[in-house]
Amino acid sequence: MYNFIVVGGTCLNRLHTLDTELCNIVDATSLDHFKEFVDKGYKVIIHGLHNNPNLEFKEYIDYLNQNNIPVIIDALYEANVMKFHYCNLTVPTTLLTANMLIKEHNSFDNVISVPYFLLQSYVLWTNEFKIEPVTYQEHINNNKKSFLCLNGVNKPGRRFTYDYLRQNNLLEEAIFSFTNRNSGVDTIEKYPTIYLDDDIENNNDGVTWDNTFRKSWFLNTNFNLVTESSSSNEASSGPQPLQQFSNAFFPTEKTFKPIFNSHPFICIADKDYHKNLNEFLGIELYDEVFDYSFDKIEDHEQRWREVLHQCETTIDYTQIKDKLEHNQNLFLDYGKKKNILVDLLNQIDNVYN
Repeated sequence: MYNFIVVGGTCLNRLHTLDTELCNIVDATSLDHFKEFVDKGYKVIIHGLHNNPNLEFKEYIDYLNQNNIPVIIDALYEANVMKFHYCNLTVPTTLLTANMLIKEHNSFDNVISVPYFLLQSYVLWTNEFKIEPVTYQEHINNNKKSFLCLNGVNKPGRRFTYDYLRQNNLLEEAIFSFTNRNSGVDTIEKYPTIYLDDDIENNNDGVTWDNTFRKSWFLNTNFNLVTESSSSNEASSGPQPLQQFSNAFFPTEKTFKPIFNSHPFICIADKDYHKNLNEFLGIELYDEVFDYSFDKIEDHEQRWREVLHQCETTIDYTQIKDKLEHNQNLFLDYGKKKNILVDLLNQIDNVYN
């Protein structure tokens, strides 16, 4: 049993249902409560995605520094936005990140990377939401048109996609949304919001809407044009990025939705994103229908343009049946998800010991 005392929450709470016997997570309610569990030998996790951690967690930071207690910083939910490394921690620190390409960081003593959204998506869809995935046979029995492309937060790759699709008159036949989350008035005027008629109600909890979908969106389209989160992320050039980088491998629920639903997909993402899906996660690529040569292109817009040139692709599902089923079965393999969690916990254990 791995025991953690947590300040400000942790993404690991959502993974607990993979095996409730593996770890015990306690949220600190006060400094005295925190000290009680530290004295019991619980490992310390502090959530890294807070606007002013020096103020919010000052008493905890002071106590940790005074007693030289190692700290795990949870930055799993963002590719490159994280402010906790600007705090005044003087103790050994370990970064938890879902960017699989970060192996070390100047602001941390250790880095542990894990495909967090793969685990979260599995837990939500199979355990919490109880969603039945679309099967290969359902796709075969359904008439299809164009492609599916869902867009939430307004980001460079998504704006580029929006511009290309409307300039080439490809929006009308597609199932396309652009909800403009976190956008100002000027941006919305340039990129008018597009809602789906049967869209999911957004309860603004940051998780449910992002991870809920209509099966019909997948059944009625040839493939999923995924606009991934980290692609040319504006936050990487902001005032407090976790890491200044030009590319990342930070797969989110956006990529796992088509995999879960036996749906071909191609991504507006970072350089080598598709290659990394195969090498890191074992996802088989649909090179019978897509030309992935764009994956190696350094320039973001040139790479994205080569992806978008393939938007009018018509897909013969029988040609890629084995790959669709392989990828779906790989996602649904509980044992592999538990192994990832066990490996994560073992890495934390190794750091502490």
